[in-house]
Amino acid sequence: MHFLVTPSILLTLSVLASEVSGAAVHHVHRGTSLTCYEDNSLRALERFPRDAAAFCPKYLKAPSEQVPKNLAGVPASRLSSACTCFEKTAAPVNPVPSPATTPTSRSVVLPTPTSFFTVKTTPLSSLAFTKPSVSVPTILPSKSATLTKPTLTSSSTSNVPTGLPTKGKAYTGGKRGLVYDYKSQGFSRFFKDSSKIAFGSDWGVNRSPAPGVTFDIGTFVPTIRVDSNLKNDGWMAAVKSLISSGTAMIFASNEPDNASQSNLSPSQAATVYKNYIQPFAGQATIASPAVTNGGGATGLNFLENFLAQCPDCHFDILNVHHYVNRADVSVDQAVSAVQSFLTKDVAAFQAKHPQFQNTKICLGEFWLWGASDEEGAQYLNKLLPWLDANQNVAAYQAFGGLWQGNFINSAGNGLSRSGQVYHDL
Repeated sequence: MHFLVTPSILLTLSVLASEVSGAAVHHVHRGTSLTCYEDNSLRALERFPRDAAAFCPKYLKAPSEQVPKNLAGVPASRLSSACTCFEKTAAPVNPVPSPATTPTSRSVVLPTPTSFFTVKTTPLSSLAFTKPSVSVPTILPSKSATLTKPTLTSSSTSNVPTGLPTKGKAYTGGKRGLVYDYKSQGFSRFFKDSSKIAFGSDWGVNRSPAPGVTFDIGTFVPTIRVDSNLKNDGWMAAVKSLISSGTAMIFASNEPDNASQSNLSPSQAATVYKNYIQPFAGQATIASPAVTNGGGATGLNFLENFLAQCPDCHFDILNVHHYVNRADVSVDQAVSAVQSFLTKDVAAFQAKHPQFQNTKICLGEFWLWGASDEEGAQYLNKLLPWLDANQNVAAYQAFGGLWQGNFINSAGNGLSRSGQVYHDL
């Protein structure tokens, strides 16, 4: 998931029942062509949406408009198309209403640093796993209601499902990974001496996604991307080569339930999985499509519909993403939101489906949007020990990432506070 911030003016403290997994007021991306994402230029704009929203309209009218510092890394040849994509796809919308069949919700009181407020939630298990006939908005960084705050120093194993034996290849490498892209030139050196980093990924199949960008820490995890015909001609040979070089895990489509990312239907995602991921069963750990923590027809609901199109597919690990906004929750509530999502919603989904009953979880992306560097450090300090201790979590990647202003300080000459925690803890 990449970087669209929820406008605070649209937020309310009364959360719809579908928000138990994280659905909230958000931006929708309508019919985005995959070409918008071929070189990550649009992602760069989405990483700094406030800057892009102010800059792009002016730039498209007058190309002489000065490029903000945060967007300076976008190639000049791609600025126009990236801004055009950004302008066409970003639009504020309201949350998807809960299905008519949703039972009456129950109220849960969550503490904030200075007050208390009531959030209405409905357990995921009671939501209907159906795709509405209307156009469904994309769920982006979102608000997630929490039920309880588990102890941070021990793993929660009571909800770990058991079931059919795994016939593929379970992931046995280190848990912690790093995300990076074409703007991460030279930054991996700041993590090279960390004993915590086991792998990295860049939403593609090339370990070096751009000149000067290297990642020589642990193993590389490729991610399938396809064109409008659901094809990727170089994928099979590239992945075979990666596996022979030590790649231990393969990611399926990145957020097919998100129109600003893979933007696939459940049926299309199943076709991609069967053609490009399933053939590597037994050779590497193969992950399910990585879905968001959204509601409606996204998130685990999307994965439910995907499974109906892929009943005989094999999965070694369940890949999910989780984002919440700092404007909506405290740091402690954000930590609890991740814990509740994994130990309740995801565990219930695993228990329901034999294909996932003996698999572990990859938290492929997670972050607290809008947090300061210090708050990001606090978030990681509280959450990482819990993730490391949780026996049902096999791998995770925080979306701090190898970028300036994220895990790299704004000067680009060292780690930020949150980056240092991810390096050390």
